[in-house]
Amino acid sequence: MDKRYPSSDEVYALTKAEARARAYAALRAAKAARFPFPIEGRIPNFAGAEAAARRLRELPAYQAARAVKVNPDAPQLPVRAMVLEDGKTLYMPSPRLRGAFLRIRPQDVPPGQARRAASLSHCREYGEEISVAQLAEIIKEGAEGAGDGPAAPDGAPPAIGLVVAGSAAVTRSGARAGKGEGYADMEYAILRELGLPHVPVVTTVHPAQIVDEFPLDAHDLPLDYIVTPEEIIVTGTPHPKPEGIAWDLVTDEDLQAMPVLAELRRLQWERLTVRDVLAPGLDVLFVGINPGRASASAGHHFAGPGNHFWRLLHEAGFTPRRLAPAEEQVLLEYGIGITNIVRRASRGEDDLSWEELTAGGARLRELVRRHRPRVVALLGKNVYRAYAGLKKTADVAWGRQPGAVVDGVIDFVAPNPSPRSTIPYERRLALFRELRSL
Repeated sequence: MDKRYPSSDEVYALTKAEARARAYAALRAAKAARFPFPIEGRIPNFAGAEAAARRLRELPAYQAARAVKVNPDAPQLPVRAMVLEDGKTLYMPSPRLRGAFLRIRPQDVPPGQARRAASLSHCREYGEEISVAQLAEIIKEGAEGAGDGPAAPDGAPPAIGLVVAGSAAVTRSGARAGKGEGYADMEYAILRELGLPHVPVVTTVHPAQIVDEFPLDAHDLPLDYIVTPEEIIVTGTPHPKPEGIAWDLVTDEDLQAMPVLAELRRLQWERLTVRDVLAPGLDVLFVGINPGRASASAGHHFAGPGNHFWRLLHEAGFTPRRLAPAEEQVLLEYGIGITNIVRRASRGEDDLSWEELTAGGARLRELVRRHRPRVVALLGKNVYRAYAGLKKTADVAWGRQPGAVVDGVIDFVAPNPSPRSTIPYERRLALFRELRSL
Protein backbone atom coordinates (compact mmCIF):
# COMPACT_ATOMS: atom_id res chain seq x y z
CA MET A 1 0.00 0.00 0.00
CA ASP A 2 1.21 3.51 -0.75
CA LYS A 3 2.92 5.26 2.13
CA ARG A 4 2.52 8.95 2.83
CA TYR A 5 5.98 9.62 4.16
CA PRO A 6 8.93 9.83 3.80
CA SER A 7 10.06 10.59 0.27
CA SER A 8 11.72 7.81 -1.67
CA ASP A 9 15.21 8.68 -0.45
CA GLU A 10 14.30 8.53 3.26
CA VAL A 11 14.33 5.50 5.54
CA TYR A 12 12.25 4.92 8.67
CA ALA A 13 13.83 3.73 11.89
CA LEU A 14 11.06 1.17 12.51
CA THR A 15 8.29 -0.72 10.83
CA LYS A 16 4.87 -0.41 12.39
CA ALA A 17 5.14 -3.92 13.86
CA GLU A 18 8.55 -3.09 15.32
CA ALA A 19 7.14 0.12 16.80
CA ARG A 20 4.42 -1.83 18.61
CA ALA A 21 6.91 -4.42 19.87
CA ARG A 22 9.24 -1.72 21.13
CA ALA A 23 6.43 0.10 22.95
CA TYR A 24 5.16 -3.10 24.58
CA ALA A 25 8.69 -3.99 25.71
CA ALA A 26 9.30 -0.48 27.05
CA LEU A 27 6.05 -0.56 29.04
CA ARG A 28 7.06 -3.85 30.62
CA ALA A 29 10.60 -2.62 31.33
CA ALA A 30 9.16 0.46 33.05
CA LYS A 31 6.80 -1.79 35.04
CA ALA A 32 4.03 0.47 33.78
CA ALA A 33 1.81 -2.16 32.13
CA ARG A 34 -1.56 -2.68 33.79
CA PHE A 35 -4.44 -5.17 33.49
CA PRO A 36 -5.65 -6.60 31.15
CA PHE A 37 -2.76 -8.91 30.29
CA PRO A 38 -1.05 -9.79 28.09
CA ILE A 39 -0.64 -6.28 26.76
CA GLU A 40 0.55 -7.49 23.36
CA GLY A 41 -2.08 -7.45 20.63
CA ARG A 42 -4.22 -4.80 22.33
CA ILE A 43 -4.27 -1.12 23.25
CA PRO A 44 -2.18 -1.50 26.41
CA ASN A 45 -3.38 -0.18 29.73
CA PHE A 46 -0.74 1.74 31.64
CA ALA A 47 0.10 3.23 35.01
CA GLY A 48 -0.83 6.89 34.94
CA ALA A 49 -3.87 6.55 32.65
CA GLU A 50 -5.93 8.60 35.12
CA ALA A 51 -3.27 11.32 35.28
CA ALA A 52 -3.10 11.43 31.48
CA ALA A 53 -6.87 11.90 31.36
CA ARG A 54 -6.63 14.81 33.79
CA ARG A 55 -3.87 16.31 31.65
CA LEU A 56 -6.15 16.03 28.62
CA ARG A 57 -8.62 18.27 30.43
CA GLU A 58 -6.12 21.13 29.98
CA LEU A 59 -6.33 20.91 26.19
CA PRO A 60 -8.40 23.76 24.67
CA ALA A 61 -9.76 21.41 22.01
CA TYR A 62 -11.15 19.20 24.77
CA GLN A 63 -12.58 22.15 26.65
CA ALA A 64 -14.38 23.42 23.53
CA ALA A 65 -15.90 20.08 22.55
CA ARG A 66 -19.51 19.44 23.52
CA ALA A 67 -19.29 15.79 22.47
CA VAL A 68 -16.26 13.50 22.31
CA LYS A 69 -15.79 10.18 20.56
CA VAL A 70 -13.56 7.87 22.62
CA ASN A 71 -12.33 4.35 21.87
CA PRO A 72 -13.66 1.56 24.12
CA ASP A 73 -10.27 0.27 25.35
CA ALA A 74 -9.20 0.01 29.00
CA PRO A 75 -6.59 2.82 29.16
CA GLN A 76 -9.17 5.35 27.94
CA LEU A 77 -11.77 4.45 30.59
CA PRO A 78 -10.66 7.46 32.70
CA VAL A 79 -11.11 9.69 29.64
CA ARG A 80 -14.60 8.37 28.99
CA ALA A 81 -15.59 8.90 32.62
CA MET A 82 -14.13 12.41 32.61
CA VAL A 83 -16.10 13.33 29.48
CA LEU A 84 -19.33 12.51 31.29
CA GLU A 85 -18.24 14.18 34.53
CA ASP A 86 -17.50 17.35 32.56
CA GLY A 87 -21.02 17.45 31.13
CA LYS A 88 -20.08 16.35 27.62
CA THR A 89 -21.78 13.72 25.49
CA LEU A 90 -19.76 10.55 25.00
CA TYR A 91 -19.76 8.54 21.79
CA MET A 92 -18.28 5.04 21.90
CA PRO A 93 -17.96 2.71 18.94
CA SER A 94 -18.88 -0.87 19.62
CA PRO A 95 -15.82 -3.13 19.94
CA ARG A 96 -14.59 -4.19 16.49
CA LEU A 97 -17.45 -2.19 14.95
CA ARG A 98 -19.76 -5.18 15.33
CA GLY A 99 -22.66 -2.92 16.21
CA ALA A 100 -23.77 0.68 16.23
CA PHE A 101 -22.19 3.63 18.01
CA LEU A 102 -23.29 4.16 21.60
CA ARG A 103 -24.25 7.64 22.79
CA ILE A 104 -24.21 8.43 26.51
CA ARG A 105 -25.51 11.83 27.52
CA PRO A 106 -24.37 13.33 30.80
CA GLN A 107 -27.94 14.04 31.93
CA ASP A 108 -28.60 10.29 31.82
CA VAL A 109 -25.79 9.49 34.27
CA PRO A 110 -26.57 9.98 37.99
CA PRO A 111 -23.93 11.72 40.11
CA GLY A 112 -21.04 9.46 41.04
CA GLN A 113 -21.75 6.90 38.30
CA ALA A 114 -19.68 8.30 35.42
CA ARG A 115 -17.00 5.61 35.64
CA ARG A 116 -19.58 2.85 35.73
CA ALA A 117 -21.45 4.41 32.80
CA ALA A 118 -18.21 4.66 30.80
CA SER A 119 -17.23 1.02 31.35
CA LEU A 120 -17.77 -1.62 28.69
CA SER A 121 -19.60 -3.78 31.22
CA HIS A 122 -22.30 -1.22 32.05
CA CYS A 123 -22.33 1.45 29.34
CA ARG A 124 -25.49 0.10 27.71
CA GLU A 125 -27.41 0.68 30.94
CA TYR A 126 -26.88 4.42 30.48
CA GLY A 127 -26.55 4.94 26.75
CA GLU A 128 -28.48 4.32 23.56
CA GLU A 129 -27.40 2.81 20.29
CA ILE A 130 -27.20 5.34 17.48
CA SER A 131 -27.54 4.00 13.96
CA VAL A 132 -25.43 5.34 11.13
CA ALA A 133 -28.49 7.15 9.77
CA GLN A 134 -29.15 8.79 13.14
CA LEU A 135 -25.52 9.78 13.50
CA ALA A 136 -25.62 11.29 10.02
CA GLU A 137 -28.57 13.45 11.07
CA ILE A 138 -26.81 14.57 14.25
CA ILE A 139 -23.73 15.54 12.27
CA LYS A 140 -25.84 17.26 9.63
CA GLU A 141 -27.55 19.38 12.23
CA GLY A 142 -24.13 20.39 13.49
CA ALA A 143 -25.16 20.34 17.11
CA GLU A 144 -25.35 17.48 19.57
CA GLY A 145 -28.91 16.48 20.25
CA ALA A 146 -30.36 18.89 17.69
CA GLY A 147 -32.64 16.10 16.46
CA ASP A 148 -35.41 17.57 14.34
CA GLY A 149 -34.63 21.11 15.39
CA PRO A 150 -33.08 23.84 13.26
CA ALA A 151 -29.54 23.49 11.98
CA ALA A 152 -26.79 24.96 14.08
CA PRO A 153 -25.72 28.47 13.10
CA ASP A 154 -22.59 29.03 11.06
CA GLY A 155 -19.50 28.75 13.21
CA ALA A 156 -21.11 26.42 15.76
CA PRO A 157 -18.85 23.64 17.06
CA PRO A 158 -19.19 20.33 15.20
CA ALA A 159 -21.48 17.67 16.61
CA ILE A 160 -18.41 15.71 17.73
CA GLY A 161 -15.61 18.11 18.54
CA LEU A 162 -12.78 15.76 19.49
CA VAL A 163 -11.73 12.19 18.73
CA VAL A 164 -9.74 10.21 21.29
CA ALA A 165 -8.00 7.15 19.84
CA GLY A 166 -6.19 4.43 21.72
CA SER A 167 -2.60 3.73 20.73
CA ALA A 168 -0.03 0.98 21.06
CA ALA A 169 2.85 3.17 19.82
CA VAL A 170 3.17 6.80 18.73
CA THR A 171 5.78 9.23 17.45
CA ARG A 172 6.22 12.89 18.25
CA SER A 173 5.34 13.71 14.64
CA GLY A 174 1.86 12.24 15.12
CA ALA A 175 2.23 8.77 13.64
CA ARG A 176 0.06 6.27 15.49
CA ALA A 177 -0.05 2.48 15.58
CA GLY A 178 -3.04 0.78 17.14
CA LYS A 179 -3.31 -2.92 17.75
CA GLY A 180 -3.12 -3.52 14.02
CA GLU A 181 -6.74 -4.02 13.01
CA GLY A 182 -7.54 -0.52 11.77
CA TYR A 183 -10.68 0.17 13.78
CA ALA A 184 -9.77 3.70 14.91
CA ASP A 185 -8.91 4.60 11.32
CA MET A 186 -12.22 3.16 10.14
CA GLU A 187 -14.22 4.93 12.85
CA TYR A 188 -12.80 8.32 11.88
CA ALA A 189 -13.38 7.57 8.20
CA ILE A 190 -17.02 6.72 8.95
CA LEU A 191 -17.50 10.07 10.67
CA ARG A 192 -15.97 11.81 7.66
CA GLU A 193 -18.28 9.90 5.31
CA LEU A 194 -21.21 11.17 7.36
CA GLY A 195 -20.09 14.77 6.95
CA LEU A 196 -18.14 15.51 10.12
CA PRO A 197 -15.45 18.10 9.40
CA HIS A 198 -11.89 17.28 10.32
CA VAL A 199 -11.59 17.54 14.10
CA PRO A 200 -8.58 17.19 16.40
CA VAL A 201 -7.41 13.67 17.19
CA VAL A 202 -5.68 12.95 20.49
CA THR A 203 -4.38 9.91 22.35
CA THR A 204 -3.40 9.24 25.95
CA VAL A 205 -0.29 7.09 26.42
CA HIS A 206 2.58 6.32 28.75
CA PRO A 207 5.88 8.00 27.76
CA ALA A 208 7.31 4.53 27.09
CA GLN A 209 4.94 4.24 24.12
CA ILE A 210 6.62 7.12 22.29
CA VAL A 211 9.03 5.56 19.80
CA ASP A 212 11.15 6.41 16.76
CA GLU A 213 9.51 7.20 13.42
CA PHE A 214 7.58 4.57 11.48
CA PRO A 215 5.53 4.79 8.25
CA LEU A 216 1.80 5.34 7.91
CA ASP A 217 -0.45 3.77 5.31
CA ALA A 218 -2.78 5.94 3.25
CA HIS A 219 -5.82 5.14 5.42
CA ASP A 220 -4.10 5.55 8.82
CA LEU A 221 -5.27 8.12 11.35
CA PRO A 222 -2.54 10.50 12.59
CA LEU A 223 -2.54 12.40 15.88
CA ASP A 224 -2.73 16.13 16.52
CA TYR A 225 -1.95 15.73 20.22
CA ILE A 226 -0.28 13.13 22.42
CA VAL A 227 -1.10 13.36 26.12
CA THR A 228 0.99 11.64 28.77
CA PRO A 229 0.72 12.06 32.54
CA GLU A 230 3.50 14.66 32.32
CA GLU A 231 2.88 16.64 29.12
CA ILE A 232 0.75 17.53 26.12
CA ILE A 233 2.69 17.09 22.88
CA VAL A 234 1.48 19.20 19.96
CA THR A 235 2.60 17.05 17.04
CA GLY A 236 2.11 19.50 14.18
CA THR A 237 1.61 16.32 12.20
CA PRO A 238 2.34 16.48 8.47
CA HIS A 239 0.20 13.39 7.88
CA PRO A 240 -3.25 14.04 6.36
CA LYS A 241 -6.28 12.46 7.99
CA PRO A 242 -8.52 10.02 6.10
CA GLU A 243 -11.20 11.70 3.99
CA GLY A 244 -13.55 8.74 4.12
CA ILE A 245 -13.81 5.00 3.63
CA ALA A 246 -11.49 3.45 1.06
CA TRP A 247 -14.32 1.37 -0.37
CA ASP A 248 -12.03 -0.39 -2.83
CA LEU A 249 -10.32 -2.01 0.17
CA VAL A 250 -13.56 -3.11 1.86
CA THR A 251 -14.34 -6.79 1.31
CA ASP A 252 -17.58 -8.73 1.63
CA GLU A 253 -16.10 -10.25 4.79
CA ASP A 254 -15.61 -6.74 6.21
CA LEU A 255 -19.25 -5.86 5.50
CA GLN A 256 -20.42 -9.02 7.24
CA ALA A 257 -18.11 -8.58 10.23
CA MET A 258 -18.88 -4.86 10.63
CA PRO A 259 -22.61 -4.27 10.04
CA VAL A 260 -22.07 -0.56 10.61
CA LEU A 261 -20.09 -0.49 7.35
CA ALA A 262 -22.87 -2.25 5.48
CA GLU A 263 -25.36 0.27 6.86
CA LEU A 264 -23.11 3.13 5.81
CA ARG A 265 -22.78 1.72 2.31
CA ARG A 266 -26.56 1.51 1.99
CA LEU A 267 -26.87 5.07 3.24
CA GLN A 268 -24.19 6.40 0.91
CA TRP A 269 -25.07 4.34 -2.15
CA GLU A 270 -25.48 7.35 -4.49
CA ARG A 271 -21.84 8.30 -3.89
CA LEU A 272 -20.55 4.81 -4.63
CA THR A 273 -19.67 2.81 -7.69
CA VAL A 274 -18.96 -0.84 -8.38
CA ARG A 275 -15.53 -2.11 -9.29
CA ASP A 276 -15.01 -3.43 -12.81
CA VAL A 277 -14.56 -7.13 -13.39
CA LEU A 278 -11.80 -6.73 -15.90
CA ALA A 279 -8.67 -8.30 -17.39
CA PRO A 280 -6.84 -8.03 -20.71
CA GLY A 281 -7.93 -10.26 -23.59
CA LEU A 282 -11.38 -11.26 -22.34
CA ASP A 283 -13.71 -13.22 -24.57
CA VAL A 284 -16.73 -11.02 -23.75
CA LEU A 285 -16.90 -7.71 -21.89
CA PHE A 286 -20.45 -6.91 -20.78
CA VAL A 287 -21.25 -3.21 -20.42
CA GLY A 288 -24.18 -2.08 -18.28
CA ILE A 289 -25.50 1.45 -18.18
CA ASN A 290 -24.61 2.24 -14.53
CA PRO A 291 -24.99 0.71 -11.05
CA GLY A 292 -28.45 0.84 -9.54
CA ARG A 293 -29.16 1.31 -5.87
CA ALA A 294 -28.99 -2.38 -5.00
CA SER A 295 -25.71 -2.88 -6.86
CA ALA A 296 -24.08 0.18 -5.31
CA SER A 297 -25.23 -0.87 -1.84
CA ALA A 298 -23.97 -4.42 -2.30
CA GLY A 299 -20.82 -3.47 -4.19
CA HIS A 300 -21.54 -6.00 -6.95
CA HIS A 301 -22.86 -5.83 -10.50
CA PHE A 302 -26.49 -6.68 -11.33
CA ALA A 303 -27.33 -7.25 -7.65
CA GLY A 304 -30.88 -5.94 -7.76
CA PRO A 305 -33.72 -8.26 -6.78
CA GLY A 306 -35.02 -9.98 -9.86
CA ASN A 307 -32.21 -8.82 -12.17
CA HIS A 308 -31.94 -11.45 -14.90
CA PHE A 309 -28.26 -11.06 -15.78
CA TRP A 310 -26.91 -14.01 -13.81
CA ARG A 311 -29.76 -16.28 -14.91
CA LEU A 312 -29.27 -15.26 -18.56
CA LEU A 313 -25.54 -15.96 -18.37
CA HIS A 314 -26.13 -19.45 -17.06
CA GLU A 315 -29.03 -20.39 -19.32
CA ALA A 316 -27.17 -19.09 -22.38
CA GLY A 317 -24.22 -21.33 -21.55
CA PHE A 318 -21.67 -18.75 -20.41
CA THR A 319 -21.37 -20.29 -16.93
CA PRO A 320 -21.83 -23.90 -15.78
CA ARG A 321 -24.05 -22.78 -12.91
CA ARG A 322 -25.94 -19.67 -11.91
CA LEU A 323 -23.53 -17.40 -10.08
CA ALA A 324 -24.46 -14.95 -7.35
CA PRO A 325 -23.49 -11.27 -7.73
CA ALA A 326 -20.90 -11.68 -4.97
CA GLU A 327 -19.17 -14.30 -7.15
CA GLU A 328 -18.63 -11.87 -10.03
CA GLN A 329 -14.83 -12.25 -9.99
CA VAL A 330 -15.31 -15.93 -10.93
CA LEU A 331 -16.40 -14.68 -14.36
CA LEU A 332 -12.77 -13.96 -15.22
CA GLU A 333 -12.16 -17.72 -15.19
CA TYR A 334 -14.64 -17.98 -18.06
CA GLY A 335 -13.17 -15.06 -20.01
CA ILE A 336 -16.01 -12.72 -19.07
CA GLY A 337 -15.82 -9.19 -17.66
CA ILE A 338 -18.24 -6.46 -16.58
CA THR A 339 -18.08 -2.68 -16.58
CA ASN A 340 -20.54 0.21 -16.82
CA ILE A 341 -20.62 3.09 -19.27
CA VAL A 342 -21.43 5.49 -16.39
CA ARG A 343 -19.68 4.74 -13.13
CA ARG A 344 -21.90 6.60 -10.67
CA ALA A 345 -24.96 4.97 -9.16
CA SER A 346 -28.51 6.21 -9.68
CA ARG A 347 -32.08 5.08 -9.17
CA GLY A 348 -32.52 4.56 -12.89
CA GLU A 349 -31.48 5.51 -16.41
CA ASP A 350 -33.70 8.60 -16.33
CA ASP A 351 -31.37 10.12 -13.71
CA LEU A 352 -28.47 10.12 -16.19
CA SER A 353 -27.88 12.91 -18.68
CA TRP A 354 -26.94 12.24 -22.28
CA GLU A 355 -23.74 14.18 -21.61
CA GLU A 356 -22.83 11.66 -18.91
CA LEU A 357 -23.47 8.80 -21.29
CA THR A 358 -21.38 10.27 -24.09
CA ALA A 359 -18.53 11.03 -21.68
CA GLY A 360 -18.78 7.44 -20.48
CA GLY A 361 -18.69 6.28 -24.10
CA ALA A 362 -15.34 7.99 -24.64
CA ARG A 363 -13.96 6.37 -21.48
CA LEU A 364 -15.29 2.98 -22.58
CA ARG A 365 -13.67 3.23 -26.02
CA GLU A 366 -10.32 3.86 -24.37
CA LEU A 367 -10.86 0.95 -21.97
CA VAL A 368 -11.67 -1.40 -24.88
CA ARG A 369 -8.59 -0.28 -26.81
CA ARG A 370 -6.46 -0.96 -23.77
CA HIS A 371 -7.90 -4.36 -22.75
CA ARG A 372 -8.84 -5.73 -26.20
CA PRO A 373 -11.79 -8.06 -25.45
CA ARG A 374 -12.91 -10.18 -28.39
CA VAL A 375 -16.53 -9.00 -28.02
CA VAL A 376 -18.11 -5.99 -26.32
CA ALA A 377 -21.69 -6.78 -25.28
CA LEU A 378 -23.56 -3.52 -24.71
CA LEU A 379 -26.66 -3.99 -22.56
CA GLY A 380 -29.04 -1.39 -23.93
CA LYS A 381 -29.32 0.60 -27.13
CA ASN A 382 -28.38 3.88 -25.45
CA VAL A 383 -25.26 2.21 -24.10
CA TYR A 384 -24.26 1.32 -27.66
CA ARG A 385 -25.20 4.75 -29.03
CA ALA A 386 -22.97 6.46 -26.46
CA TYR A 387 -20.13 3.99 -27.04
CA ALA A 388 -20.34 4.38 -30.82
CA GLY A 389 -20.64 8.17 -30.67
CA LEU A 390 -24.08 8.13 -32.31
CA LYS A 391 -26.96 10.53 -31.81
CA LYS A 392 -29.46 9.70 -29.10
CA THR A 393 -32.13 9.10 -31.77
CA ALA A 394 -29.99 6.86 -34.02
CA ASP A 395 -31.63 3.62 -35.09
CA VAL A 396 -29.97 0.57 -33.52
CA ALA A 397 -30.88 -3.09 -33.99
CA TRP A 398 -30.37 -5.89 -31.47
CA GLY A 399 -27.53 -8.30 -32.05
CA ARG A 400 -24.16 -8.01 -33.78
CA GLN A 401 -23.47 -4.56 -35.16
CA PRO A 402 -22.02 -3.80 -38.59
CA GLY A 403 -18.46 -2.56 -38.45
CA ALA A 404 -16.54 -2.04 -35.21
CA VAL A 405 -16.14 0.98 -32.95
CA VAL A 406 -12.69 -0.30 -31.98
CA ASP A 407 -10.90 -2.11 -34.79
CA GLY A 408 -10.88 -5.87 -34.35
CA VAL A 409 -13.48 -5.93 -31.55
CA ILE A 410 -17.00 -7.26 -32.22
CA ASP A 411 -19.87 -5.07 -30.98
CA PHE A 412 -23.07 -6.79 -29.84
CA VAL A 413 -26.20 -5.11 -28.46
CA ALA A 414 -28.54 -6.93 -26.07
CA PRO A 415 -31.36 -5.64 -23.88
CA ASN A 416 -30.81 -4.46 -20.34
CA PRO A 417 -31.31 -7.46 -17.99
CA SER A 418 -33.37 -5.38 -15.56
CA PRO A 419 -36.70 -6.96 -14.56
CA ARG A 420 -38.32 -3.68 -15.68
CA SER A 421 -37.30 -4.31 -19.28
CA THR A 422 -40.19 -4.47 -21.75
CA ILE A 423 -38.33 -7.06 -23.85
CA PRO A 424 -39.69 -10.55 -23.10
CA TYR A 425 -37.31 -12.82 -21.23
CA GLU A 426 -37.25 -15.42 -24.01
CA ARG A 427 -36.16 -12.77 -26.53
CA ARG A 428 -33.37 -11.64 -24.21
CA LEU A 429 -32.26 -15.23 -23.69
CA ALA A 430 -32.20 -15.81 -27.45
CA LEU A 431 -29.91 -12.79 -27.88
CA PHE A 432 -27.59 -14.00 -25.10
CA ARG A 433 -27.41 -17.39 -26.83
CA GLU A 434 -26.65 -15.68 -30.13
CA LEU A 435 -23.87 -13.78 -28.37
CA ARG A 436 -22.55 -17.03 -26.90
CA SER A 437 -22.35 -18.56 -30.38
CA LEU A 438 -20.12 -15.84 -31.84
